[in-house]
Amino acid sequence: MRIVIAALLWLSFTGAASAHALWLEPDAGGYQLYFGEFGDNLREGSPGLLDRFEPMPAAKAFGAAGDVALKVEKKPTAFQFTGAPEGAGSVVAEQARVTERKQNDKVTRTLGRLSARYVADFSERKPLITLDIVPTGKPGSFKVFYDGKPLPKAKAEVVTEFGWTKELKTDEAGAFEVELPWKGTYAVEVSVVDNTPGTHGDAPYDGMRLVTTLTFKVPDGLVAPARPPVVTPKR
Repeated sequence: MRIVIAALLWLSFTGAASAHALWLEPDAGGYQLYFGEFGDNLREGSPGLLDRFEPMPAAKAFGAAGDVALKVEKKPTAFQFTGAPEGAGSVVAEQARVTERKQNDKVTRTLGRLSARYVADFSERKPLITLDIVPTGKPGSFKVFYDGKPLPKAKAEVVTEFGWTKELKTDEAGAFEVELPWKGTYAVEVSVVDNTPGTHGDAPYDGMRLVTTLTFKVPDGLVAPARPPVVTPKR
């Protein structure tokens, strides 16, 4: 996924990683949170760019019994989350921090928010994070929310695990529909720039830049090409 606007998001990362995003995938031990390029199977590692996530991302699992905070551990190519209750239908993860950029004598402070959500099915769900992408009740139907409100005219990029990509825009109600022809895992990515100043904890900022992904699995469909080999750059 290479969205130009995302190049401004994480100002302290190197240019090679500037279009990166977080995404979630379930595994036998819980959920893995990756940072990189989903369609290229590029996963940053530790030692490397994963070490710049301070504090480490936090995650919650949501199910019939409510929400549960998950335990996090940094692995060589992901953050491992454990402790989700059985039957959790949705997991969200997020990391936010304020970074500074100095140009001449001017200092610009930006709150970067990298977020990810995984859903087990296409049941209709409510927004939970600042920039959120949620299914609306049927396969291929989604809605984008910003600060709890539908986000119209937002660019959404849909990517498969082998790199097939489709770009769309949300309608006036923040919704969009897309065909999901391939069997396997998909990611939807949306980016937002908000120049409204504010504070994050005690840290002031001049504006926000956000990138969120939604991942899910399609159980039936065309047999997809093989996923590219995992790439972990040496930084």
